[in-house]
Amino acid sequence: MGKIDISHFVLSTKVLGPYVRSALWVHGCCFDCEGCIAGEMNRQISDLREIAELAGYFSDIDDTEGITVSGGEPFLQAAALYEMIDLIQAKRDYGVIIYTGFEYEELRNSGDMSVRRLLACTDILIDGRYVKSLDDGKAYRGSSNQRIIQLSDRYKDVFETYYFENNKRNIEIDVEEKNVYLVGVPSKYGLETWRKFKKKAGCESD
Repeated sequence: MGKIDISHFVLSTKVLGPYVRSALWVHGCCFDCEGCIAGEMNRQISDLREIAELAGYFSDIDDTEGITVSGGEPFLQAAALYEMIDLIQAKRDYGVIIYTGFEYEELRNSGDMSVRRLLACTDILIDGRYVKSLDDGKAYRGSSNQRIIQLSDRYKDVFETYYFENNKRNIEIDVEEKNVYLVGVPSKYGLETWRKFKKKAGCESD
């Protein structure tokens, strides 16, 4: 069994999708969009983790409904992520939300079977490159060109209310021994707050 190159993960959050869920940020991206917060994570040292190890962490958290995967770019590690999700779903019912810089059509038409397999187990996809000039401050995606796409019926009862009637961005600050992490899609104020926390904690900041 292989490994996943990650930046960080949290076992429980309320700001990256419906219900309480885990979140995983993979390391590495092929887009380097101007102003994207993922750029700061990708300039830090990555953490190479065993797939089975991560699957065990996420499957053992009883009060979570699923996972949100962001990055970096998740579909650059599609085979490993699919394997992790498959291990978790073998143990429990588990929802999957993925943020990607690729557009849905690019992924759907990919000749890479691992990309298509990961897409097939995704319930909600937030797609498209981050465009700084189109950042309108609305919740759950970074810029207005990005789409929030239902790929299954899993969240159909809460989809409209959660994603389109709630337009407020919320974040959580996750403080650990060696770093301070931002969870959620930040507003300008939220980003400034995170950077102040990092500076106060003595963490290296870009």
